[in-house]
Amino acid sequence: MKHAVELVSDVGPAAPEAPRAMVWPQGVSPASGKKNALNEQLLSFRINKRDPMPIYLQIANKILSAIEDKSILPGAMLPPGQTICEHIGISKMTLRQAYGVLERKGYIEARRGVGTFFLGARIEKNISGMLSFSEEVKARGGNPSSRVLSITVGPASHGAQEFLCLEDGEPVYEMKRLRFSDELPLAIEVVQLPQKLFRGIDRFHWAKESLYRVMEDSYGVKLSRSFSEIMATSANREQAELLNLNVASPLLVINRKSYSTEDVPVEFSITCYPGSCYIATFTAVRQP
Repeated sequence: MKHAVELVSDVGPAAPEAPRAMVWPQGVSPASGKKNALNEQLLSFRINKRDPMPIYLQIANKILSAIEDKSILPGAMLPPGQTICEHIGISKMTLRQAYGVLERKGYIEARRGVGTFFLGARIEKNISGMLSFSEEVKARGGNPSSRVLSITVGPASHGAQEFLCLEDGEPVYEMKRLRFSDELPLAIEVVQLPQKLFRGIDRFHWAKESLYRVMEDSYGVKLSRSFSEIMATSANREQAELLNLNVASPLLVINRKSYSTEDVPVEFSITCYPGSCYIATFTAVRQP
C-alpha cells in the first residue's frame, strides 16, 4: 500500500549540504582515477589472534575505522566477499557476521547480483524548497548528469491531464530520465509538459541540461510554487536495475505539480529515489 503526504512549496533555495566525494565500484573513482583505499586496507588486513575480540568484530571495526578516516565514502563498493575471505583467511560465515553488524547499523547494503555498498549518511531532500534535481546536486557540491530513457509526444496521463487542464487527447511531452550525481544513479524522473507551452523542448541536450533553467531561459516560464505528494513504494524490476537496487527495495516517490508565476499549471512530474539514500524533510508551522 502507498501512503501519501501532501505538501505545498514555494520557490526558494534550500540550505546546501557539504560536498560529498564518491569512491566507485571496482575501487576506482571515474573523477580522479585513484584507487579505493578501503580495498587496500581490507585486503592487507591481518587478524590479531591474541585479541579476545571475535574475528568478525575485528573486521567490522576495520571497516568502521575506514569510515571514520574517510577512506570509504558514500557509493563505495566493498571488495568481493570471496576475495576478502581468501586474502584474510576467514570463512564466508565470519564475513557474513561482520557485514551483518554493519548492515544492522545502516552502514552497508548488499545488492543482489551487484555487490555490497557503503551507504553513508542519507541525502536530505528538502521538500519545503523548490529546486530542480540539477540545482540540488550542485548545492551539495556534486556534478549532475542524466541519461535520457525516452522523450515522446502523446496524450497526457489522467493525473497530468487533470492538473494541466488539458482537453482529451491534447498532447504533452513526456521525458523520462535517469538522474545521476557524480555518475551515481540517484533518481528516475518522469516529467509531462504541455506541448502548446514548450514546443520543440525535445531538441535540447537533456543529458546535461536543467529542465527548470530551460523553461525559464528559453520559454520565459518562471516557476513560483508547487504542490507535492510523497509516497513510499517498492522498486519493480526496471527501477531496481536502473538504480542498482534489489527488486522490492524501498523507494521514496515524489509527485510534483508546478505552477508558473502567472499561476498556470506547467509541470507534472513523478520522481523515484532510492529509500536507502534519501530522507525527506520539511518545516511545519503550528497555526495559532
